[in-house]
Amino acid sequence: MRRSTRNSRREPSLIRRIEALALGLIVFGAGGGAAEPTLQWSPVGPRIDVAEQITLSVMLTDTVDVRTLDVTVQFDPAIVTSISGEPGALFDGFTTFPGFVEESADTWHGYCVILGADDWTTGPGELFRWTVEGLAEGTSLLVTVDLTLLPPGGGDFPDADLSMGVIRVGQLVAAPVAGPLVPRLDLYPNPFNPRTRLALTLPGGGGGRVEILDLRGQVVAIPWRGTAGEAPVRVDWNGTDQWGRALPSGVYCFRLLGDDGRSARCSGVLIR
Repeated sequence: MRRSTRNSRREPSLIRRIEALALGLIVFGAGGGAAEPTLQWSPVGPRIDVAEQITLSVMLTDTVDVRTLDVTVQFDPAIVTSISGEPGALFDGFTTFPGFVEESADTWHGYCVILGADDWTTGPGELFRWTVEGLAEGTSLLVTVDLTLLPPGGGDFPDADLSMGVIRVGQLVAAPVAGPLVPRLDLYPNPFNPRTRLALTLPGGGGGRVEILDLRGQVVAIPWRGTAGEAPVRVDWNGTDQWGRALPSGVYCFRLLGDDGRSARCSGVLIR
């Protein structure tokens, strides 16, 4: 009998519903005290030629049980293009609910849920594979926007991490050139009911806050104050205002304000 682990960084409702069907009943928060697993890209830092394809693997490096993987990655669409994605070898032989979505020109979303309350898989090994093609000479970073890895029987690994990867196209041998210090703010799922997860970065480091505004431009919540850098800071928001009161359905503006004046924003739809 094999079992699978579930690790949660984001919670798309479809994946949660499939997981519930697989388990019959999920008791959230029963993580069991297991160590937080680490994921990494393989091969590390590959170089390909223009028009050449390569398949990268998301590898689980720890001996943990896994039921569900759900990961979203951003890349530079001027340097590489996404070709396909599929569950990795750790999911072979199971009845699964897999998927691969190219959410935008610079983002892909892959997932796989093992169906069956008595089935799961165990690492280490390959969780997902992604095929890309080189478009132009340059360097593309692979930035993990969201990651969910969940164990059987409920619970999560909130600190599981897939570190940044890189693909070099052409004859480049130098390290990636740092990009402009532009902050970024994303949220997933969107629309949400009522919980969503924010991912924010402040390249170069610095302090700041996230404000949530209603359509009248009034600040209704400040879910985060602190410092951030290149690595995404993830913040959960449950659709409540500054006093813990549930906010009504509607469109809200999420605004990241750096102490140095930099800013980023996005919109989210709360559905109750």
